[in-house]
Amino acid sequence: MSKEHREPGRATSNGAGSGLRRFPAAVITVLLAVLLAGCVAAEPMGSVSEPSNSVTARQSVSHVGPEPTAMTVENGVETWDLTVPPSVEAFGIDTDVPEGARTRVGAYGSESGGGRPVRFLLPGGEEVRVQATQVIFDALDNAQEMTDQSGKVILPQGRLFHLRVNAVPVEGAKAGVDAYRDVLEQLDLPDTSVGELQQKIAAADSVDPVDASQRVSVGASVPKTDGLDFGPSTSFRPNDEPLRFTLRLNGAWDPVPIP
Repeated sequence: MSKEHREPGRATSNGAGSGLRRFPAAVITVLLAVLLAGCVAAEPMGSVSEPSNSVTARQSVSHVGPEPTAMTVENGVETWDLTVPPSVEAFGIDTDVPEGARTRVGAYGSESGGGRPVRFLLPGGEEVRVQATQVIFDALDNAQEMTDQSGKVILPQGRLFHLRVNAVPVEGAKAGVDAYRDVLEQLDLPDTSVGELQQKIAAADSVDPVDASQRVSVGASVPKTDGLDFGPSTSFRPNDEPLRFTLRLNGAWDPVPIP
């Protein structure tokens, strides 16, 4: 792969501290596994839902379920107010699921490959805007907490809300670094992880071919506020030519009682 595609941009410092926190890997892995399982029978992302006068229909975003109370659209921008308490009503999550199902999903997918502008308002006063292709909320009802072999809780008891946002992928090292840095700046986060991303891009040519198809990622998070963990991440596969970067936003709320 040519250095032309590999050369990372130069990191800059905004003077903030480097206290970056990451989501517990075990928790996110379990949540995503359950979410994907819950999405199997759902309407495919990007399919056209039944015409209506809803906000989502006007924005050409597919969604099956009730109108989300936490979402508004103004001047073509889809805005999600994440300062409200998490609920199925706020996120438009369909509760009409097969008997015994633990996961309920509210998924909003763009019918255009170019995505649409989506803005998120956070409890700490921060906000971030991306060109999103998918906004996916899920509610997982967990009757009993799950622990690992050491006794550490990896999945607490209660109703667990999670958010995953996929942005439009970009190609090339510079575009990938710039897109990730832009989100960090919007959230007023230090750019320590930008340097980490640049190091991983520079090392992409030396990755063992056996492992080169596995995604390499970096991430950060804003200070937890009102029970919400939220942060951006970006990832790429070292064997892609040119490198293709997937930017995501992830959110996880503290558990609330199961109704």
